[in-house]
Amino acid sequence: MTALPGVANAAAPTAPYDAFTINGSAWNYSFDPGNASIALNARGPAGFDLSANTPDFGHWFHALVVAPPGQKLGVGTFPTRTMGDATHYALNVFGDGLTCGDSLGSLTIHALTVDPATNAITSIAATYYQDCYDTYGEIRWHSDQSYVNGIRSASFLDFGTVDLGQGSQVQTVTITSSGSSALQLGTASLGGAVPAAYTITGDTCTNATLQYGQSCTIGVQGRPTTLGGLTATLTVPDNTTFGKRTVGLAMSGRLTAEGTYMPVTPSRLLDTREGNGAPKAPLGGGQTLHLQVTGRGGVPLSKVSAVVLNVTVTGPTSAGYLTVYPTGVTRPTASNLNFPAGWTGANSVTMPVGTDGQVDIYNAAGNVQVIVDVMGYYNAYDETHTQWGGGQYLPTLPERLLDTRDPAFGGPLAPNESVRIPVSYGEAFDSHIWALAVNITAVAPTMGGFVTAWSGVGQPPTASTLNFTPGSVVPNFAVVPTAWCSQCGVGGYPAIAVRNFSGGSTHIVVDIFGFYDDGQIPGGLRFHPLTPTRIVDTRDGLGASTFTGAGTKTVTAPAAVAGDNTYALVTNVTGIDPANSTYLSLWATGDTKPTVSNLNLTPHEVRPNAAFVPVGPGNKFNVFNAAWKVDVVIDVSGTFEFLPGSVPAGQVSSLARQGPLHASSSGTPQRLTLP
Repeated sequence: MTALPGVANAAAPTAPYDAFTINGSAWNYSFDPGNASIALNARGPAGFDLSANTPDFGHWFHALVVAPPGQKLGVGTFPTRTMGDATHYALNVFGDGLTCGDSLGSLTIHALTVDPATNAITSIAATYYQDCYDTYGEIRWHSDQSYVNGIRSASFLDFGTVDLGQGSQVQTVTITSSGSSALQLGTASLGGAVPAAYTITGDTCTNATLQYGQSCTIGVQGRPTTLGGLTATLTVPDNTTFGKRTVGLAMSGRLTAEGTYMPVTPSRLLDTREGNGAPKAPLGGGQTLHLQVTGRGGVPLSKVSAVVLNVTVTGPTSAGYLTVYPTGVTRPTASNLNFPAGWTGANSVTMPVGTDGQVDIYNAAGNVQVIVDVMGYYNAYDETHTQWGGGQYLPTLPERLLDTRDPAFGGPLAPNESVRIPVSYGEAFDSHIWALAVNITAVAPTMGGFVTAWSGVGQPPTASTLNFTPGSVVPNFAVVPTAWCSQCGVGGYPAIAVRNFSGGSTHIVVDIFGFYDDGQIPGGLRFHPLTPTRIVDTRDGLGASTFTGAGTKTVTAPAAVAGDNTYALVTNVTGIDPANSTYLSLWATGDTKPTVSNLNLTPHEVRPNAAFVPVGPGNKFNVFNAAWKVDVVIDVSGTFEFLPGSVPAGQVSSLARQGPLHASSSGTPQRLTLP
């Protein structure tokens, strides 16, 4: 404990005591002969004027006390008024240019001596209070009665404007003992209007005993729980006459664009076959490629926390896998794309950006050509970002939007044929939908090729969504921008489009898991990036055991990746060596099992697919395997979080809390033949 400047470092004052302490919302001082000149001007037996001045007259204060007309000062407790009257003592404490108007209070005179010859006060010990600035303190003049006092370094802490989900800078309050007797402190606590918005940190005051000149500190951090003003009070009980030290706390909560999503027109960032984004050469086994992602393809150079990529491999010389991770961190135990020799395929990857806005791509074995297309990005925290800088994610009931195997559709997509796929969640939502989170599956293509998903406006971009070989079943997760389709139903609906770039036909299945809005729907979720973290590997018993047949396993997302406000995990789900064809479905524990799948598997393959997996109570989710033995690996690269307080009172509560939205009567998919 150290001495606070302004309080003498010498030993405590000794009797007889001369002291004047002033505490309140406007001032906090303690004067004794060690730091000030103190004088008492007696007004006979009826009153006095006690003054205190620091040596440089930087501070000066007065306490004027006068008994009611016709009375003398006496021991006891008396009501006070600034100017006094027939029933009130006059009490006026003022100084440093501050004074009070008519205010009420009380005066307790503990001891009093008067010179019988002059009727002048020769000693006094008193405690006072006046409601102007909640001022209270101790008065001692030539008194043997000890006193306890403490000085707090601030009576009010203003944390300013702080963003929801962010902690403010820690501010500290110092309490210093300034009385003749030790200051004994109790347990510091938070109260007032919104105490939950603040946290006590670094507390050396609770239960401390401070001798004269010794001090302790309490740190306080604000973390907004709602939009707008948030006030509270820090209270530290003590053994003074008034029993506590109090400090007011205030801040204002606001919402920035952190964690919101911005779709971009799909753009190619890397093609090792052509020397785009890296030298023209395959990525070798054990090699790592540094890919610049910010400042390219519609992604800003700064204020980006993560990017959504579609990563494709082609022509691998051996079986292997890619790991994508933020540049500058240790390569994690995670994979994003597993492949056999000679395979061409893709997977969606949501990845935090690292040093200088780059991500690293590691190839475990063999030589392989790598293609990367960017689909969108998430905004990073920046106090200059506006509240609605991008879209929020709203999970929906997993549903099938399109299955060309349905006879009503009329058969598979022909070569170079496209289909526009509308969806509707009602008038309150449709006009705000920016992008859909979907799983797109190519089923039984007659020739090898790829499909591209886009908004349906203009020509498809030069980026693939998934690649396939003849007769295969190939899924890929994608976040696809929408455009309004006025031909898809009465009044129109938001829609995406899928085109078959193949010399043969293929069936297409599209399942929806959620959508991104324009930031205007209350209660949406925001993305929180994480360095890829493995939470399930059934081969090692991590998170769950190997599936030995059809069944469901429940997984608890660990605290390292999920917290109290987590509603969904951004994952990469890999199926390993199934004994026969099967599929996996993942959903929140407590919800009904969906009728759609996240990953389709063929015998003895290793195949990944991205998935946004909602979590239920306790951050638990279910994994269903349709048949046969199979191992499952799940890596997490981020979460979708609900910010408490982001929905103002009286508005719609979080859609995630209401439960997944169900698609209403959407329009009819429209076949398109584009040149």
